Amino acid sequence: MYQYIICFLLFAINLSNQKTNYECSTLKLGNISSNRALTTLKALGYYVIEHKNIYAEGFLTNNFIPLEFNLDDVNGIYIVDIPDSQNQSLKNESEFGSDDFSKYLSGSSMYESTQSDPIERIMACYDKSRVDLYSQFLNVLYNQLDVSAKQILIEALVVEINSDDIQDTGISLDYLNQDEGLQLTTPTKDGLTALSMLYSENDFTELLYIPGDATDEGFFSYNTLEDIFKVKLNAIINDKSAEILSRPSVLVLDGRQARIQIGQQIPITKLAVPANSDADILISDVEYLPVGIVLNIKPRISNDLKSVTMQVETIITETEELSAGQVLDAPIINNRKVESQVKVLDNTPFIIGGLISNKKSNEEGRIPILSKIPILGKLFTWKTKQSIKKEVIVVITPHIINNNDDNFSRVIPQDETIFDSFDNILFPNSYRLKESDIYDLNFITESKYLNKIRNKANTDKFNNIDTFNLVKSQTLSQIKLGYIPGEKIITRRMIYDIIEKQKYFKAINSKKIIFFNNKKNYAVDYLKNYFSIINDSKKAILLLIDKDEQTDETFFRPGVNIKEIELDKDYNYKELLRKQWKLNPNYYPILISSKKDLKRLYEVLIMQEVLKLNSSLDLSISNFKRGLEIQFPAKELITNNSYVIDENIAKYFYDVNFYYENFENEFKSKTQFLNR
Repeated sequence: MYQYIICFLLFAINLSNQKTNYECSTLKLGNISSNRALTTLKALGYYVIEHKNIYAEGFLTNNFIPLEFNLDDVNGIYIVDIPDSQNQSLKNESEFGSDDFSKYLSGSSMYESTQSDPIERIMACYDKSRVDLYSQFLNVLYNQLDVSAKQILIEALVVEINSDDIQDTGISLDYLNQDEGLQLTTPTKDGLTALSMLYSENDFTELLYIPGDATDEGFFSYNTLEDIFKVKLNAIINDKSAEILSRPSVLVLDGRQARIQIGQQIPITKLAVPANSDADILISDVEYLPVGIVLNIKPRISNDLKSVTMQVETIITETEELSAGQVLDAPIINNRKVESQVKVLDNTPFIIGGLISNKKSNEEGRIPILSKIPILGKLFTWKTKQSIKKEVIVVITPHIINNNDDNFSRVIPQDETIFDSFDNILFPNSYRLKESDIYDLNFITESKYLNKIRNKANTDKFNNIDTFNLVKSQTLSQIKLGYIPGEKIITRRMIYDIIEKQKYFKAINSKKIIFFNNKKNYAVDYLKNYFSIINDSKKAILLLIDKDEQTDETFFRPGVNIKEIELDKDYNYKELLRKQWKLNPNYYPILISSKKDLKRLYEVLIMQEVLKLNSSLDLSISNFKRGLEIQFPAKELITNNSYVIDENIAKYFYDVNFYYENFENEFKSKTQFLNR
């Protein structure tokens, strides 16, 4: 790698010398390969400089050299290919010969240098006086070329139906109303009728429609084809005429192949081979063959996102029982295979049927003791021959998944505690967000007020805002990226609710909550020393935390002034806390008047630890969705830790109590310049 990196750097320096008024930036591609991107950009008229491998003494090396180029032909912007590393994958056993098994077990020599540079990158160099060309290039690259493919969730249902348990007329007469418009027919005993699903368009429309309450005017409700089909299929399953063999699902990118394989590996005895070159002893050579269910699927989404075209291959294999007494036994493998190409609507199930098997078995029964009586024992034994005809059907339902849509919830674990992980020793605990954890914030995200602010942020008036005004510049960037100023206050409150629900406060050791007391010359003081006041229903304690003076002469210690407050008989806690924040503008107040307030302080302390543990988590409303995993510290760690009450705790404490009010104030404060 270092050889062609050095070569590339020398090449880039040479380019910069020739184009002194040009500026270069490295761009990472997240979806498309750099080779495909460069080919397309070249076709669009961009000047592209590519590389080729160097031959040394007739051998192809990993060193690169740029192809011939002429920068005089560049018109304001050119693109440079950055070669990727040649060893991006680990070695596999195919690199070793059949005689190198011991070498494989002992490991391999890591002869290539370790590399950690990103892959799939290109470099764009543009004229500083023509920044518009670079902006147009970025638009083409990231909005048209380097875009992610949509995903498809493939749900499969493999059902084995016992044809002998179903009447000749099929399920449609026994389980379905012919007037409903949906007929599901299974094979008959004579094998002349295959499984099929038919529906009448007119009747089926009525089947999907469920009229609302007569008193509720204008109310309509509709079922989906998937829902109706599941009801009909469950009828035969509940009647024990069918058995679900498997219910796999897989998420796959548009145009890529997915494979689902369920089954086992069975040993097959092959020809005997010598134990070694000099021995006459022969040992059996064993090969393992997979049997079971294999689904190969390659879907492709239509341009209007309403249908899916799929290549489907279904293979079902099973073994028959072996006859006893043979030395080298080879099982009989029954194979049923269907290949097809279909096009179905999104969320619509389709059936692969006709995979019929006819199993014959010989059974022998006897009555214990009586069957062993000489001569007469035969009267108490019997032999039966049984033939069972079964059909396997595969129901496949494609669901087009949009990452920015609620439909993505199909691939998210359900709201079950089984997906949470607590009481771990070596790793942090984890919790997956559930639907009940998330506030309904449509009144914010879909409000006209927010849309007005976003539209203003994208106008030309604010494109050239003073970059030295860091707050305004950051606010504009966040709004353009879809963020909402102040939204972290709301998402922090949702995390707080989870902590409260999990009763994490019980893990806090009250003896380890400290603060720096100003009256004691910044000495460490303990909150537990003031519990007697908190337990008095007529009194409260007020912690006034110093604000950071931002001095560069010494370290700042969050000193605290503590006061004892007399409470009125009918006092309102939140009004009193709000009043203290207005009366003490030079401090961050925390008011504790009861055990309930103390519990809230504990939970805020834990919330700060959770935020530290999830520092890389995007705390935006759009990202805070069901299924998101949040790490929590172990309760043992919380018990053993010490906690300092500082200005951050005071801010979090106030935000938790007035989360919507503070969100709205911060939003208006940060976007005020857009309303001028």
